[in-house]
Amino acid sequence: MTDNRRRRQQMRPTGYYVEGSTVRKLEAAPEEHPTRRRRQTAEGWPAGQRRLTAEERRRHAEKSRKKEIARKNQERALRLNLTYTLFLIFSVVVTVAACVFYLSLQNEVLRTSQQVSDLKSELSTITNENVAMEERINSAVDLSEVYQRAVGEFGMTAITEGQIHYYSNENQDYVKQYRQIPADD
Repeated sequence: MTDNRRRRQQMRPTGYYVEGSTVRKLEAAPEEHPTRRRRQTAEGWPAGQRRLTAEERRRHAEKSRKKEIARKNQERALRLNLTYTLFLIFSVVVTVAACVFYLSLQNEVLRTSQQVSDLKSELSTITNENVAMEERINSAVDLSEVYQRAVGEFGMTAITEGQIHYYSNENQDYVKQYRQIPADD
């Protein structure tokens, strides 16, 4: 009986629920290396090392100096200087000005498009009114009655072929008549 309880306790969850179908990996703690003490030799240097020669010390010092110079150059490069800051500000101002100009042009195009649409609508309305007015005028006038009245009351006659004169003018688009056109005799 006690064996079953122990098994159930071992099988219980650890107190948290993991959603989803994947198992999450736990982050491993960094391994700690025990500090190693170096045994010093009789000469005062750690075991396994030897004294550096003057040439090696000079190279080591030169290498350290170059690393320090490189580190300072990197720090200097990472700092913002005045010219770079002014260039960035100028770039931002130019970009914002270009955006404002673009938006104003876009607004003007939309406004002009709306005006064109309104004018087209007005033209369509006026054209429809004109056609309707022309139909009313044409339906109000009886052409046969006009012909009868012109012939009966005013003594008018229909035009004959001999009364028609043709005139050609190649120089201008229109003709001004200052006197009578001569007959075709």
